[in-house]
Amino acid sequence: AREAQVPALLDAYQIPYTFADPLVLALTLDKGLTKRVVRDLGLPTPDFCVVQTESDIAAVHVPLPLFVKPLAEGTGKGINGQSKVRTREELKRACRRILKTFGQPALVEVFLPGREFTVGIVGTGQDAKALGTMEVILLPEAEAHAYSYLNKKRYEEFVRYVRVEGPAAREAEQVGLAAWRGLGCRDGGRVDLRAAADGTIHFLEVNPLAGLNPKDSDLPILCRHLGIAYNELIGMIMDSALKRIRPAASHPGPASNRRLRVGRQTDGPQPAGRSPTPA
Repeated sequence: AREAQVPALLDAYQIPYTFADPLVLALTLDKGLTKRVVRDLGLPTPDFCVVQTESDIAAVHVPLPLFVKPLAEGTGKGINGQSKVRTREELKRACRRILKTFGQPALVEVFLPGREFTVGIVGTGQDAKALGTMEVILLPEAEAHAYSYLNKKRYEEFVRYVRVEGPAAREAEQVGLAAWRGLGCRDGGRVDLRAAADGTIHFLEVNPLAGLNPKDSDLPILCRHLGIAYNELIGMIMDSALKRIRPAASHPGPASNRRLRVGRQTDGPQPAGRSPTPA
């Protein structure tokens, strides 16, 4: 749970920070556990299984075609043109590649043939709101079937991003917000979704620690399509964090309009008071 390590230290020293706590970051890094929670919330997500070792491959009974990716990676790592598999032999090769290359289990899920969306979200709990929905459209030159590592890296050549409105956006945002709240995410991030053949929109992944590169990260790209300035996005994230951390009276204005000061921690480490391991 590498993403949880720094927040766990900050909790131990009682230093406030933005984004999710160690428990949520540890949970959501594991795509299989995340999908189980989302499924228990009553939200649609593709049927799946987790392949821990090569001996598990023969027991996979999820119907083809399937999509295979690392259980605990991000930024499209391990996803390429061979991630979609149509035969048992392709499934074996894809799982073996993940197990060998990444040294971790493979997530195997039903491949959904429909449109792919990402929903930008800011806020925490019932205060969370969807900023909007963006469709990820792969151009003919792109690696097929997936928003892969290569497609993300060379998005200016291989990807077209389109703002989505109407029923599809409303459904994506409804599913995305429910997953965000149910998983306990905070302050700002994204939820990735894809449509099934019948048009039903399914949860794929959540990014509770979204990239904030103003040019290349998906959340700032989405905000540009929505007409939201980068400073405004950062201000909304900070306002959400401040609402959790400080009494309401101590931050009367939006974070984007004021200069923040962070005091130095002088006390020794204090126990976080919670286990970082999901129950």
